[in-house]
Amino acid sequence: MTDNDERLTIPAQPPTDEDLRQDADLTRQELAETVAALGEKADVKARVQRVAHDKAKELRQRGDELVDKLPDSVATRVRPVVTGATNKPMIPLATLIAFLLVLRFLLKRRAAR
Repeated sequence: MTDNDERLTIPAQPPTDEDLRQDADLTRQELAETVAALGEKADVKARVQRVAHDKAKELRQRGDELVDKLPDSVATRVRPVVTGATNKPMIPLATLIAFLLVLRFLLKRRAAR
């Protein structure tokens, strides 16, 4: 119990109705805080979405910084690609994986000859 929630009765005396109400209110408040904290911790989907949103925002900022460092003639051509890649990162990632798989296949085939 905190200083504000001290009982008003003498320790040897039984608690009054008001003391019991205060104790129940304090217990309810602590329980509500605990349940809210556990609920947030258990909500993995929301946590993952929050992290993904933060990473996507960081990726967009880095992409914009890199494009800004390029000469204007190159930047105008590259900016739409960077914007598309940062808005839907799975498309370039899937393309890269497909490219690497084809390259691996071709290299294995060439080595077998």
